[in-house]
Amino acid sequence: MSPAQRQRGVSLIVVLVVLAVVLVGSLAMLRSSEVSSLVAGNVSFKEAATQATDIGISDAAKALDAMVNMDGNIPNVYFATRQAEDGDGLPTTVDWSTVPTATVGNYSVQHVAERLCQTTPVADPLAECMVRDAEAPGSNKAGSLPYKTPPSIYYRITVRVTGPKSANAFVQALVLK
Repeated sequence: MSPAQRQRGVSLIVVLVVLAVVLVGSLAMLRSSEVSSLVAGNVSFKEAATQATDIGISDAAKALDAMVNMDGNIPNVYFATRQAEDGDGLPTTVDWSTVPTATVGNYSVQHVAERLCQTTPVADPLAECMVRDAEAPGSNKAGSLPYKTPPSIYYRITVRVTGPKSANAFVQALVLK
């Protein structure tokens, strides 16, 4: 018998098996690459949402500076007393569906502010509020009394940003007034 008659197609089967293994490997690599791209995209949306909170903090601080009556509540915008918090430190009394919204690009920015006091109106800020009570040196002269500034009350600003691909971010900042 000649060598051509003895061949049974074994090499064809080996090549097909190797081709199948390479195909499965390339599909797994493609899927892994696709998942990595999706994760990177979601992380970038979340990071952009976190960066948009800076605008909310700035807007809320400007609104606090413009306020005259700090003892009156403005529903879902300003609270004259400290609100109850959940496990993450977010105020539980806020109905975010009614908080005014500003649009920044593809993101919706909402903010609320609360005065960190236990009661309203405030009679004694040192006893009823979270304050910064700073003393500064009055003079370099020996024995001089320190200069006492009036206490500054802390306000907590909570900003919520929602955006594409379910990107949500909450950021809180403390400001003094």
